[in-house]
Amino acid sequence: MRRLIPLLFLLFINSFNCQYAEGQYSESEIYQLKLRIEKGDRKALYELTPYFDSSKQLAEYLGYHYFETKELSLAKRVIEENFILPENTINLEEIKNAKNYSDFLKKNENKIKYYPELETFYITPLKDRKNFIEFRELPVVKLQKLLKRRSEILTKDWTKVNGIDILIEQNNPESLIKICEEFYRRRNKFNFFNRDQEDFLDLLKLLIHKDIGSVGRDDYRVWDTEDSNFNNNAILNLLIYFSKNYKNFVWDSSFNYFINKSLKSQKTDDLANLFEDLYNENDSIALNTFIKLSQSDVKRVNQLSTEKERNFLSRPNYVLPTFPFRFLSQLSRLTSYYKQNNIDFQGTKDLHTQIEKLSSELSFRERREYENYLIDYLTLQDLIPLEYWSLIYEKRPELSKSVSRILDIYYTKNWDKILNDENQLTLYLKKSLLYSRIGINGNLNYYLFKFTGNGNDVIKFLDKIKSNDQDINFQVEKAKKICLENFDYPVAAKKKFDGNFDSQQVNLKTESEKLRLTAKDIDDFKHSILKLFSKIGYSQIPEALQVLENLNFNEKNYRNKYSLFERDFGFFMIKNWKDKKVRDEFLSVYKSHTEKELYRYYLDLAGIDYKDQNGNINYDKVYEILKFDIVTPFTGSQELENEVGAIIKLLELDQKTTLGYPNKLCNSAGIYICPPSGRAWEWRKYLKEKKLLKEDHSKIVSFNYGYYVDKVLVYKN
Repeated sequence: MRRLIPLLFLLFINSFNCQYAEGQYSESEIYQLKLRIEKGDRKALYELTPYFDSSKQLAEYLGYHYFETKELSLAKRVIEENFILPENTINLEEIKNAKNYSDFLKKNENKIKYYPELETFYITPLKDRKNFIEFRELPVVKLQKLLKRRSEILTKDWTKVNGIDILIEQNNPESLIKICEEFYRRRNKFNFFNRDQEDFLDLLKLLIHKDIGSVGRDDYRVWDTEDSNFNNNAILNLLIYFSKNYKNFVWDSSFNYFINKSLKSQKTDDLANLFEDLYNENDSIALNTFIKLSQSDVKRVNQLSTEKERNFLSRPNYVLPTFPFRFLSQLSRLTSYYKQNNIDFQGTKDLHTQIEKLSSELSFRERREYENYLIDYLTLQDLIPLEYWSLIYEKRPELSKSVSRILDIYYTKNWDKILNDENQLTLYLKKSLLYSRIGINGNLNYYLFKFTGNGNDVIKFLDKIKSNDQDINFQVEKAKKICLENFDYPVAAKKKFDGNFDSQQVNLKTESEKLRLTAKDIDDFKHSILKLFSKIGYSQIPEALQVLENLNFNEKNYRNKYSLFERDFGFFMIKNWKDKKVRDEFLSVYKSHTEKELYRYYLDLAGIDYKDQNGNINYDKVYEILKFDIVTPFTGSQELENEVGAIIKLLELDQKTTLGYPNKLCNSAGIYICPPSGRAWEWRKYLKEKKLLKEDHSKIVSFNYGYYVDKVLVYKN
């Protein structure tokens, strides 16, 4: 019975909503008028008039979604879906009340006709309407795909309507207008979506061997039904064109398609063909095509990218970057700049070997050692192809993480070298803008932040840049403003929240049994268990592991019972807590080490360089770790804690303070993530103010500063 209560409550609320909305649309008089209008009942058009003055709300459903809609809006929708309004005379926005609508009907009383094949009313005959259609040659790859689909399309039920399949078999051009009529009859409405609309347009293209561009929403020309601007208006334009021109198409048996000798179509080109290969199921073909396009003509690549970007339902090969057409748009601009300035962006054989290694599975220690090696080994010239290929291989997450850290530290260490080389500085500014325009999260957006607090001396370097490139000039002015911004350690005002509070002593076994009895279902039990265990502190870790050992969590469930050890304590080196051997090894270390010794043990195991020659904490090394080693990937949004959480716990134990933060890093409960960014900023400030630093540290900020200001601090204050 207890499980039925939420369902009954929802039904009650739903019933209440329907009563509040004064009835259901599907049972209303206006709905009956809609059905009559769809069938061509002219009288129903007039009976709809009073509803244009009605603010009465009715309840309606679209799938599982519930809406409350005014009868005025419902009346407008009926007309929008079932009336082809005259061009440039009136639109639905102008019909604000019953009088407007009544005047419209009276003015056109003798002109209103019903088109049964389309199931719509109209005033202007199709032959008297303008069409907005263009044609172009089909790219070879696209045509081949269409040819493979021909048999499949002709098996669809809609091709049997009005004998479309027979007309096609007879090579009769009337099939073209019949396809358009059926396409429009099945137009999308509020409660109907034509899932076969791609087939209609594809069949038309197949029969005439042309790509067809029809004007749709907001006067955009659309070439595919998956274009975000494809709508019923695009179908109407197809209908108008073929109703006036289908007789001009003649079947050519030698080519096996209809030909219209008077038809003008744009020529296709190699790049249009290449764009179709981005959808190839073969990863190698798709990726190599993407690489070639990234180095092709800027204007044409951007033109085609803009068109394809709108086809939001059509996904290119998954091996390509997340937003492939946005990437192509900016990469083509970048490689064009490189070519114009004789800059190598392909890279050496050694660099490609290094990229492959960074892309591979490495242990934490191996990866960190290799990153540090590359920071010392690479040149400024090497960064150009490193960035380029990291964008090409955006789907390689390990590469993106490593490259982000390498670039961040390298640019900071070599900042003076960049400032003193006008070519390098100009290139840095150019890249900073193009990267930010891609429109994806990641540290590629924060290049300009390195100018933060640089002051007037750096502004003088920027003033020396004289360029005809508007991108560079724009970034120069932006960088000059950032130079005058004062840097301060961004300290969060709020240090405790639902996902991070002081640990508590909990009777885990007793409380777990209580939850087993009170949980409403298994998922509620698992969520409650994670919430309970998130409260514990360091001292209860062995007890928690023992109790969790006997709790059965379905492996396929998204909840992981060991997630608190991954998120709450800074144990960054331990990856597979589900493995009992791993847990036993950890417990052995836990029992034989103090808390401080345990963190040192795992930091040493990871090869983290945080000590001086005497084995004591080197605060200067720690300062650099806090600055650079919370990493956001070059492209991506996940803030990676790495060893920073463990370093912070070590500092807290060493300095005997948490700086006002909770005494544990996170209370994740299976849902919260608490990157230690805020703590890292405050510890850097603490180390400086307490004069624990013996060395001078670069004032050039890390990319993480840009990320923290942009994505984190704005939500904390």
